[in-house]
Amino acid sequence: MGALRSIQTAGSTVRRNPILFVVAAALSLFQLPGLIAQSISPLLGSFISLGFSGLLIFVMPFFIGGILGMANEAIDRRTSLQTFVHEGKANYVSLLVVYFGLFAINLVFGVVSVVGLAVGGAFVVGVGGGSQVSLLPLAVIGFVGLLILLAYLTVLFVTQFFGHAIVIDDVGAVNGLKRSVTVVKDNLVSVFGYTIIVTIGGAVVGVLGGLFSLLTTPTVASQSATPTSAAMTQLPNLGLAGIVGLTVLMVLISGLLGGFFAAYSTAFYRSIRPVER
Repeated sequence: MGALRSIQTAGSTVRRNPILFVVAAALSLFQLPGLIAQSISPLLGSFISLGFSGLLIFVMPFFIGGILGMANEAIDRRTSLQTFVHEGKANYVSLLVVYFGLFAINLVFGVVSVVGLAVGGAFVVGVGGGSQVSLLPLAVIGFVGLLILLAYLTVLFVTQFFGHAIVIDDVGAVNGLKRSVTVVKDNLVSVFGYTIIVTIGGAVVGVLGGLFSLLTTPTVASQSATPTSAAMTQLPNLGLAGIVGLTVLMVLISGLLGGFFAAYSTAFYRSIRPVER
């Protein structure tokens, strides 16, 4: 199975080119200001995270182009930061166009979901005072919501290799999307297995980020709480040294996972990409 074979290829690639870990770790630095600020003030952390999230929209296309170019080169030979800069600049416009397109799609799905929840909530509130409640409208709302979720996940599933197509196959934004859809359609089983593995890796990073946020968010004990309940609900005060230690650990783990999955996704795409004849 290509998804499993590509793990071995990725492992040998990052062993020869540990610089991939360094580049991946550098990206995580964009997320740290918000996390650290949250340890001082949750509100301040939210504003800083929002600002850096907006900045990442413009940074990510350069980063994706650069690290995928490095990973593609690293599979065959040694790679360098020069490749990162060159590939990031060469593919920036195409990747940015697709990023904005997918961002717009996410926005549409988000608005539709919010409206759907509002309509469903209004319906439940409206019929809550009645003696009889028909389950059919609720079932219809739930079914439509499920269809919207499946449509959203399908878009993510079939377009996940647009960056690889743009960088590795040297195609434009539109052709990158088309090629991603084609390789997914022609390799459904392998892509599904690959997606499960990548999702597990992403979940690990998400859990670590959540733990970091939880451990560094200041808590205030309620005055009405008993000493026993306060001890059970209050998190330990890590202090500056603890926050710095967790920050370094977060960057290292993000770098290791990010570098590996950059090589893994590239190796997998190369194994399923259409062969030019």
